[in-house]
Amino acid sequence: MTLLLLMPLLGARPSAPPQPAYHFALSFENRAGGDIKLIDLTAGPPSARSTYLLGHVLRPATGIREVSFHATLWGQSGTVVASAVNAVHIKVFGLASLDRGSSITIAPQELYGKNLDGTPARLLDYVIYTDLESGVYLFGGSFSPAQGSPVRYLRDGKRMRLGLGFVPQEGDELLIMVKAPSPSLRLLSFENRPQGRVEAEYSNMTRVAVGFVTKPVSGVGRFEGGYLSPPSTIRASHAGVIGISTSGRGQVGGFQIIPWNHSRSREMVKSQVAPQYMIVDSYGGGELTGVPPLFGPGLFPRVNDRLEPPLTSLAGKQVEVDSIPHLPQVAVLADFGDGLAPLPMRTGKDDNALLGLERLVIRLE
Repeated sequence: MTLLLLMPLLGARPSAPPQPAYHFALSFENRAGGDIKLIDLTAGPPSARSTYLLGHVLRPATGIREVSFHATLWGQSGTVVASAVNAVHIKVFGLASLDRGSSITIAPQELYGKNLDGTPARLLDYVIYTDLESGVYLFGGSFSPAQGSPVRYLRDGKRMRLGLGFVPQEGDELLIMVKAPSPSLRLLSFENRPQGRVEAEYSNMTRVAVGFVTKPVSGVGRFEGGYLSPPSTIRASHAGVIGISTSGRGQVGGFQIIPWNHSRSREMVKSQVAPQYMIVDSYGGGELTGVPPLFGPGLFPRVNDRLEPPLTSLAGKQVEVDSIPHLPQVAVLADFGDGLAPLPMRTGKDDNALLGLERLVIRLE
């Protein structure tokens, strides 16, 4: 079934190789006990030799979140709109009257019947709950699906697009195609001062000014995704936020980088004065929401703090994760006047935790 779903997306006949623009695909059987698989799309047409079992579905999704978080407004329907250590969010459709999109979610095992802090929580019908740990493979691991990755369903042998009227059913197969960034982003740099430059550097050594800081960050706050994030990492990336963790697993602490127009949203107006937010804008006055390299395809969580065990292909061959095309490592670094180093570990709400921060760097390695 996976092969049938992949061919229309790749625009190729079964005998033709996949387009090199895609690194890998993630397949989810939307049923209890369903397989979660990784398909290496650089190894030729999908086969047992290029398909690996990552884990299993604990509970399938049978509904949608009709009114999702505001930033889903800026993503495309049928794509990954947010990737985080605690969830992958997929936009089903968007309605202007809602001023946001509708979505389904894929969650790690830590959230199966629990909140991020470990307290009991009800199970949600729009969530595919998995047995995968955060930080391993999918949620901040080597195969986190980047923003903008296209998503399709296979139902009764037919390829389905997500859109208005779509509701997931048990037995559907969900497929996420993850592209190789081109040209590859290597570094984002933020001068932490009013009018400070925001620059992107690419693997071809091109360096581009992509915006400027309208409000610097000086504090950390209680962003719940930090419970599953190590310090000095990207914990979440979506069309309106880069979330940075400053706390260890089991604690909360961090800050957010957001675009100017999102800071004017009703739910984010506090960011105009709260020291836990860096606000950035474009030089030309265009919106940054949903646009790379800051808030669009190209960024992803990559926390690097848990060992990812070798994978076994459906043909029975065991391989190390590094031997399969995967996402680069990500380092978040700070300069307080003494050169670049990891961010200091800070927890809870502290409005002055980052005073003296001169420059923030996100480096893909």
